[in-house]
Amino acid sequence: MFQLLTFDLDNTLWETESVVVAAEQTLLEWLDRHAPLFTQRLDRDARRAVRNEVLASDPALRHRVTALRIAILEHGLRKAGYTPEQAAELSLAGFEVFLEARHALTFFPHCEPLLEELARHYQLATISNGNADVRRLGLEKYFKIIVSADEVGLSKPDPAPFLAALERAGVEPHQALHIGDHPVDDIQGAREAGLHTLWFNRLGLEWAEAERPHGEVRCLSEIPDWLRNYRG
Repeated sequence: MFQLLTFDLDNTLWETESVVVAAEQTLLEWLDRHAPLFTQRLDRDARRAVRNEVLASDPALRHRVTALRIAILEHGLRKAGYTPEQAAELSLAGFEVFLEARHALTFFPHCEPLLEELARHYQLATISNGNADVRRLGLEKYFKIIVSADEVGLSKPDPAPFLAALERAGVEPHQALHIGDHPVDDIQGAREAGLHTLWFNRLGLEWAEAERPHGEVRCLSEIPDWLRNYRG
């Protein structure tokens, strides 16, 4: 029935919040060594204000998390007293430190065996609002299509990332299934783009939105059986 399966990444193939918190701490420690004025002059509230200022000046950055993080770093470094040239150089170097730590993650159980099995029967794509990259994690051999909000310039639930994946795969929306954890970004967004939807509900949450997903699983290992039994 399906020719394309699209996967969200963060909190669908791995847990994200603790990884990002650890990556941000790694970045702060790096800044403390390489740009000490930043940590001396900008406390948590000041850093939050920097983020708000950057988004107020360029709201479109909320769709592009990589550019947003670099812009926040650069703006903060300038406010801390570094020259524009120093801030630009330090922000790029600091972002690479963050990104390396951002990929120090652990796949959910059954993740790689599942992808290996599904890749034998379907085209697989990733559609992510975040900046985790399956190529840095050794998963690119399973995914023919990689779509990110950074690249598209619009984030889920906007239809643009879903439509980009469909176009690259050469399939119609009804021939595709999106699998993700977020009720709005993943399920609502995919439904509005015309895709079938499978909610990865690892924590056993109650569904709170109006229109339900086409299916629900609690563990990645349940997906093959769900696919075999789904009748649309």
